[in-house]
Amino acid sequence: MNLNKYLMIYILPVVCTFGFSGSNSFDNNIVTSDEKKCFVQRDMYLSIDENKPLNEVEKIIFAKKINERLPKYISYFKKHTRNSTFSWELIAAIAYQESHWDHAAVSKTKVKGLMMLTKDTANYVNVKNRLDPDQSVDGGVKYLESIYRRLPKSIVGSDRVWMTLASYNVGLGHLEDARIITQRFGHNPNYWSDVKKHLPKLRIKKYYKKSKYGYARGSEPVKYVERIKSYLDIIYDEKKIHLTSLSLKEISKH
Repeated sequence: MNLNKYLMIYILPVVCTFGFSGSNSFDNNIVTSDEKKCFVQRDMYLSIDENKPLNEVEKIIFAKKINERLPKYISYFKKHTRNSTFSWELIAAIAYQESHWDHAAVSKTKVKGLMMLTKDTANYVNVKNRLDPDQSVDGGVKYLESIYRRLPKSIVGSDRVWMTLASYNVGLGHLEDARIITQRFGHNPNYWSDVKKHLPKLRIKKYYKKSKYGYARGSEPVKYVERIKSYLDIIYDEKKIHLTSLSLKEISKH
């Protein structure tokens, strides 16, 4: 097998899927033209349709979807998070951000399914059918776990979770660039609350020119994480309401 074919079949999918980190990056002198394209135009594993904070109308709509659509997929979220770092509620929130809980969703860039997997990502996590919700959730959780493990050990707790999601969206390399910028400004690169202030700087030439992985739409992962956090809060709130309702029903029987 020649080098170019090897890169296309085995290496490029991993590069496009996981983004770039200091310990796993390629020398720019040996990458192919297709790999160079990934540096700038990486087809995101998760599509992003909404770039604004969640408004009140959206919160109401989402709460309604919890009753209408979540029951169809909740068993998959629970099944594939049974031994996971991540809760089923978080995976459900990510899935809603991506496909609005529609396992047949297909984007303009051909990412598909409940978790909106790219073809390369699906191949990497051994998903044969991206439109199968069971396989899609399984692949999405595996992908998240791999990013979580690769983050620096100095990032802990909820900061590690939010930076996993940011990397999931923009790539590990770009997140690391943002962490370096964060440190230069005298802030803590291990705190999501600090890093999210500096991620948008990767859109600005004077910053991305000096960054290892160059330009990135740095505002997107920030908005992406914040929307997922909003969905997650609503899921937890609805869960509490449901449990309270069940308790009241039990009390009324006696």
